[in-house]
Amino acid sequence: MGKGDNKTRRGKIRRGTYGVSRRHYICKIKSMPIKDIISNDTSNNLNISNIAIAKRGHLSKQICYNCGKEFDIKHITKEHIPARNLFEGYDEKYKVNRITVPACSECNGKYSPTDEEFRNMIGVIAKREENQKIAEKTVKSILRKETGKQRLSINDLGKVSGVSFGQIPIENFHKKNFKGLFYHQYGIILSDDYELYVNINENDWSDFTLGILGYIEDLFAWKHSGHPDILSYVIQPFRIGISNPSRKDLTPLKNENIFVGILKYNKEHAALVIACRKGYLENILKQKTEK
Repeated sequence: MGKGDNKTRRGKIRRGTYGVSRRHYICKIKSMPIKDIISNDTSNNLNISNIAIAKRGHLSKQICYNCGKEFDIKHITKEHIPARNLFEGYDEKYKVNRITVPACSECNGKYSPTDEEFRNMIGVIAKREENQKIAEKTVKSILRKETGKQRLSINDLGKVSGVSFGQIPIENFHKKNFKGLFYHQYGIILSDDYELYVNINENDWSDFTLGILGYIEDLFAWKHSGHPDILSYVIQPFRIGISNPSRKDLTPLKNENIFVGILKYNKEHAALVIACRKGYLENILKQKTEK
């Protein structure tokens, strides 16, 4: 596989334009101690005049979890998290018990190809017996498309050795679910004041990334949607130097600079999602330069 590809067990993910913002982000934070990146000291907080996260709509109207626009309730649909197609082989009751959030018709419909792409990736990398029905659906899905064979990697023996997946739709799947789970947990949308970064490559985890993983694993309880095998997650504000023996959720502050989340799917794949307030890292770097 070429340098521009990320291996995902038996599959691989094409970089494409992936990581333009993310590489810039990781590059900046790798050389900075965590304590300098995240601080509850007000000197490290940006000057914010407005609340960064919009409140839930009234009963007659609701806000779409994704675009943040307000709609009459008759024009609001339900977005299920995660997608139903990840529950192949599981009892119907688990599909019914999934988390739902309000979504406009446009946002609800536009992610169908993304949901299918992610399901297909899970099917390709699947090792657990419980996910074999997903694998069967994946083969049919890939081969029925005209571009299906172009995505196959053929080895010297003429056998299929992997399948390529675009990294952008995989990232978008995680971002969509992060925003939905954020809304479900806090009752408010994640505003456009935040940039979302996704890391799914364990070979590209910096010390900062490992610090976040330890923070989440050590301090907070896992939640799930539908079935813990299908989607387990933690989403929390990221704060340095705290203790949390109760493992309960933190209450977001008005000036929260970073939220972090880990999303685990089908016990086959996981992603770290970071929501960082726009300009926050640049502000820290500027302060360090001026010292």
